[in-house]
Amino acid sequence: MIVSPLKLKNQMKTNVYQLVTDRIISEMEKGIIPWHQPWTGASLEDGGAVNYVTRKPYSAINQFLLGKPGEWLTFKQCKQLGGSIKKGAKAGMVCFYTIAKHKQEVKEIVNGNCIVTECEIGIPVLKYYNVFHIDDCIGIESKVDATEEQESRIKPNEKADAIIDGYVSRETHLTFQNDKVSGQAYYSPATDTVVVPMLSQYQIVEEYYSTTFHELTHSTMTAGRCDRKSEQKGVAAFGTEDYSREELVAEIGSAMLCNRAGLENDKAFRNSVAYVQGWLKRLKNDSRMILWAASRAEKAAKYILGINE
Repeated sequence: MIVSPLKLKNQMKTNVYQLVTDRIISEMEKGIIPWHQPWTGASLEDGGAVNYVTRKPYSAINQFLLGKPGEWLTFKQCKQLGGSIKKGAKAGMVCFYTIAKHKQEVKEIVNGNCIVTECEIGIPVLKYYNVFHIDDCIGIESKVDATEEQESRIKPNEKADAIIDGYVSRETHLTFQNDKVSGQAYYSPATDTVVVPMLSQYQIVEEYYSTTFHELTHSTMTAGRCDRKSEQKGVAAFGTEDYSREELVAEIGSAMLCNRAGLENDKAFRNSVAYVQGWLKRLKNDSRMILWAASRAEKAAKYILGINE
């Protein structure tokens, strides 16, 4: 049978979305993947606080706790570099979570018998450490003038930006904010607004676009666009089935759009898979939800791309 070039082209377009879905499922079958927040706090150029040694910006909450931009060091880092702390200098606090392993017995009744098994669970524990601003360190010179601007900048992707700009320009009621430092990414249906952290807050450019495409996919839920809200049973509060299903749609839609923009990064993709795994777990690992969400995600991706079929 001879297939027309136009029909073959349309089949290839459809297959791209299916290939992305299949790839997500394939990665999930390899086991649990830990998810990490892809953005950090503000960089030095954006008025943020960074670690002097690693040059990495502190998280948004730690930026707030420190309350002062610039370079910060632990007492140990300062000492190892041959410096010292000024007398009377006040330390800043940086907090972080660590996982404490704990063994727990699980009892279950099998054929009338009580079976006891031991499993290991992880309990998040909040910890902190002290850091000192470089202004309070003696014998330590700032690195800002030497290499900071060349090191911290990541380059935008023209094809991905064209997809974003094309969608935002068509949707005249939609507000898109990506030019201010932000500690969160979200879509607000009430104001039809998408907010994402600035490009400079990411270490991997693909994760900026993955986050942005995720929130833009959320924006297609409205009645005037793809109307997924009509499928919801009620108010999609955090953790509910409707909320979880919508998160699946947004993340799979994001992966599809990243693929369409030619953005390939294994670390970013695996983080996307980890996000899908997390929400699928809330839906009791119902594998049917992947296919349900993928069909809605494809519709959303095509809407953002301006493809009318």
